[in-house]
Amino acid sequence: MIRRRSRRAATVALLAVAAAAVTATVVPVAAAASSGSIVIDSVSSPQGEPGLLSVQAEAPSPITSLTVHIDPGSTSELTIQSSELSLTSGSAQDGTWTVHTPITQSQLSLGSYQVTVDATDSDGSTTGLSAPDQWFFGLYPAVTIDASQTTLGYSHQSVSFTGQVTADSPTGSPEGVANESVTITDSDGGSWSATTDQDGNYSVSVTPSLVNGTGLAASFSASVGAGPTIEHASSPDLELTGDVDPVQVSVALSKSVANFGAKVTFSGTARYQSDGIWLPFANSTVDISGKDYYSGTSVRTIAAATDDTGHFKVTLPAQPTTTWTANPAPSQYLTPSESGLGMPNSATLSIVLPTRTTRLHVAYNPAGRITAAGCLRLGAAVSSFPDLSPPADAGLYLQYSRTSRGPWRTLGRLSGSGAPKCSGGTGFRGTAGPPALSGHYRVRFTGQLLYQRSVSAAGYAVTARTRITNFSIKPRAVTGHGRVHLSGRLQQKKARGWKALGGVHLTIYVKPVGSATWYYTTKKLPVSTSGRFHTSFRDPVSAHWAVGYPGNASHLESLSRILYVSASGTAANLRPAIGAHPLSGRATRPLLAAG
Repeated sequence: MIRRRSRRAATVALLAVAAAAVTATVVPVAAAASSGSIVIDSVSSPQGEPGLLSVQAEAPSPITSLTVHIDPGSTSELTIQSSELSLTSGSAQDGTWTVHTPITQSQLSLGSYQVTVDATDSDGSTTGLSAPDQWFFGLYPAVTIDASQTTLGYSHQSVSFTGQVTADSPTGSPEGVANESVTITDSDGGSWSATTDQDGNYSVSVTPSLVNGTGLAASFSASVGAGPTIEHASSPDLELTGDVDPVQVSVALSKSVANFGAKVTFSGTARYQSDGIWLPFANSTVDISGKDYYSGTSVRTIAAATDDTGHFKVTLPAQPTTTWTANPAPSQYLTPSESGLGMPNSATLSIVLPTRTTRLHVAYNPAGRITAAGCLRLGAAVSSFPDLSPPADAGLYLQYSRTSRGPWRTLGRLSGSGAPKCSGGTGFRGTAGPPALSGHYRVRFTGQLLYQRSVSAAGYAVTARTRITNFSIKPRAVTGHGRVHLSGRLQQKKARGWKALGGVHLTIYVKPVGSATWYYTTKKLPVSTSGRFHTSFRDPVSAHWAVGYPGNASHLESLSRILYVSASGTAANLRPAIGAHPLSGRATRPLLAAG
């Protein structure tokens, strides 16, 4: 059995090939004769019998004796006597001498050697004649390759390559080459390694990638590299082809519309067709990808494991409306997933987004109506998702309750008209007539197609009635440049009766004789802390006179009784009363002051 023994660089073996090629070269006799010496032209062996050493020599006269020395270095390792050589071609003056019996590995280790020759012709003897190149005493292998299958597919993507590396021994008998490195390569640049066993056999399992030209295919070959004791050799090419199988994936949602954060499962079955038979993607992985409906961005892929029937099921993450698609992991042996038989591989889950009311402000106006304003926004749970729009103000209602626990009574609808600005939200505002002068108020959003219902936190508001008492004007009739004095008291309703309301200002209203318009004076009338007020006018006009309190968020407006004053003055320093007011009962248009 031949075993490789590495002794020199691979380039040495290449020199041996060149030496073998020289065997057929015949140097003209004239060259040797002219030099007057014996010449060794080459030392070689046929590839089939590396132990069958041949020496080609020429001399000025017939050669009578040749002794061959094979040297691995400076010391001769093997000497072949002239009696062991025979003239096998040419003449004794220019011919080839070959050993009777091939050299064996028991005599000489495999490798490349320097060869010297001692030769004698009729003119004399010459020693230490060197061959022009080293002699390669090594293996010229043959490599085979076979495959466990030549057609691959999704069900059988791996293949086992087997083969043998053999070489003729120095005696000419073929034997397996043991412990030799074998490289499997394909036409697309893939590479795999194996090592021969004691009989020269090798085996390796690979999962190759086939080239998709007009069809899946690739060529494979096995080779051994050149070394100190062996030449390079490659097997014939072996072609593998591949089948592309169609795919079908059917999916379903446990619900198609759900509130944000609700548990929704996405399930389905995946299968592929091989040799006309539909097979499940058993114990495999299906990639579930999503595309956000609002932003159009992709959602992180979910890997779903299939059972032995190809069925899979996952719980979807909390995500706004998204189209979910299931596909087996990409493979060159599969066509893209489709819905050719009415089994679509995608489904859209519509998510109803949470909502909330922020910056809610409720208060009474001076006329005793409750006003509400605020912002309608998306819930905090979805605040980090991009491109989501808040709901419109449609469906917003103001509700009232005596207690913060209800029951709640709807007072009226709110709208975006005159609403505050709300960054990232929808502003709303509205006014409604309440059933009482105090209570709890909240805003109810009745929901929309993709927005959840919600109610705000309850806010509390209260207001108090006011009145102007003891209003008097003295005197009630003035002639010439006389003066009138106005006085009275402003009070607010408390739990234990009427109490003084001070620190505010009143407005004096006047409706001149012959006019249909109420005017107010530009001078405001202060009220003391005790609720009393007093002022006077010089040159008053004949008119009906009254005093009004405009009210605020915690006090209702009120008006004194109306008193008539007879005077000879003009309507100077008067302005028209503005807005809806008990004085006119309707909105009056402002007029420029007379005079």
